[in-house]
Amino acid sequence: MEQIQLNTLKESVKKGRVANTYLLVGKADSDVLGSGFDLVKDIIKSPFADMETHAQQAALEKLKTLTNPDVHYFYPVNTTAKVKTKASSKDFINNWRELVGAGTKITLVDWYNKIGLGNKQAAINKDEAEEISRIASLKSYEGGVKIFLIWMAEKMNLSASNKLLKLFEEPAKNTVFILICENEGRLLPTITSRCQKVYINSQSADNHNVISEYEVLFLDWVRAAFKVKGNKSAINDLILFSEKISNKTREDQKDFLAYCSAVFRDSFLYGYKVVNNSERYLNGLILEKFAPFVHEENIEDFYCEIQKGFTDIGRNGNPKIIFLDMSIKLTKLLHVKPTQNV
Repeated sequence: MEQIQLNTLKESVKKGRVANTYLLVGKADSDVLGSGFDLVKDIIKSPFADMETHAQQAALEKLKTLTNPDVHYFYPVNTTAKVKTKASSKDFINNWRELVGAGTKITLVDWYNKIGLGNKQAAINKDEAEEISRIASLKSYEGGVKIFLIWMAEKMNLSASNKLLKLFEEPAKNTVFILICENEGRLLPTITSRCQKVYINSQSADNHNVISEYEVLFLDWVRAAFKVKGNKSAINDLILFSEKISNKTREDQKDFLAYCSAVFRDSFLYGYKVVNNSERYLNGLILEKFAPFVHEENIEDFYCEIQKGFTDIGRNGNPKIIFLDMSIKLTKLLHVKPTQNV
């Protein structure tokens, strides 16, 4: 669906025009989660919820303490010292209430620290998706709308994504899903295409600086990859790149891969004259020049390699080896010829 401004969305919701599934995209410092809670409030107060005034006020009061029985929260989890098997969101609801109660500008690192995850990675898995489906099939507790707020939705694994996709395609009556993520590129395109998207912009320059760094890093990577075909000694540049990025945190490494995925997508769309997002790149990357190397013969392979690297990083694989392997494969893919001029 088309991207719309948050204020326009809120006005639409107040009039009772509520979508089944929303996707709010933004960084923690833009308070994207806070915007999600504002949207929940607006939905409860809207004609769509069809609640009597006293029931509406009671629902809003319970929302303040995150105890509204018709607002369900899901977020990335894993086993910890306290939760040793089959971790689920409900196991950490008290942690969630405490953390969100102190402020909604929370990061994934904040969450990991709060639940004592240590060096583990968290995910929203198939069991969680099945629980969402089960709850969605039930009647609401208080006769109004059921709302599911899924924070860090990009942490859904493939099984969970496919399970929820079916739910989004055939939504239950009076049910709304609000997905919140930082990196839209990590979500399945089939998921994002069914969402009404809202981009929450940060007032901080930090995010811009990070994106600029990723663009420069991406340029260094592909330039080194191009050199290898004509000069085998250039493999040393790829080794240096792998060592450089391995010094970053695993979350930064995954963010970089998500950024790479977005570059390949933008290049593919540019090459086929679908969408021109060249204005996003201000640090040397020129889509017009790079787009011819991304086409129907290699785009799927690019995505597969990025996804494999993303998964391997999440499983605590050795980043030097992971990125060097990707780099060698990138070298080959960049020289694959299209079947026709694009």
